[in-house]
Amino acid sequence: MQYLFVAHLLVMILGPLIKMVLRIIGFGFVSYIGFNQIIGAGQDYMVSKMGESGPIIQNILGLAKFDVCVNIFFAAIATRFLLAGIDKATDRKRNQVWRKPGGTSIDA
Repeated sequence: MQYLFVAHLLVMILGPLIKMVLRIIGFGFVSYIGFNQIIGAGQDYMVSKMGESGPIIQNILGLAKFDVCVNIFFAAIATRFLLAGIDKATDRKRNQVWRKPGGTSIDA
């Protein structure tokens, strides 16, 4: 009978904990998948519009490495969202780097 009480106690303690962890993982997973879908759709749209242009424009865009520019742009967006999410998760606000002259800063 002792094992029944211990098992019941473990279910009472671990049940809500496991549910909370699964909710957190599920929310993060859904957010990550949704964000990747949005970024992928944006990239596909840009590349498809680039492919619909004429052959001369395609050659110019190829020489300008427009596809690399698009990838860098979307990587910057993803990084910005990631950093904003980390700041929200840690509940930390960014410190202001620049201060107007005349306050507590040293004038040059």
